[in-house]
Amino acid sequence: MKIFVGIDIAKLNHFAAAISSDGEILIEPFKFTNDADGFQLLVSKLESFDKNSIIIGLESTAHYGDNLVRYLVAEFYQVCVLNPIKTCQMRKNNVRKTRQIRSTHLLLLKLL
Repeated sequence: MKIFVGIDIAKLNHFAAAISSDGEILIEPFKFTNDADGFQLLVSKLESFDKNSIIIGLESTAHYGDNLVRYLVAEFYQVCVLNPIKTCQMRKNNVRKTRQIRSTHLLLLKLL
């Protein structure tokens, strides 16, 4: 089973959530700070899962996510930095228009 973690990057605080490959919500959306304490909070929530089954996705947003990416790679997590143009296209291509994806971290889960 794969676990997909979507992270919405911002200057001071990030938001993350995780789902299984079956679509089950494993970690409800939560906020963490853009510093070592926040990164440790994220990793503590991921510790109960096998690192080899986790794929972490985040948008490339200037330099705000660089320290987090370096931290996660140093901790041997698989990190996928996504092009914001792709995520913007996905928002626009929501054909059914039945439910809008408002949170970037949830949209990233769909892209992964």
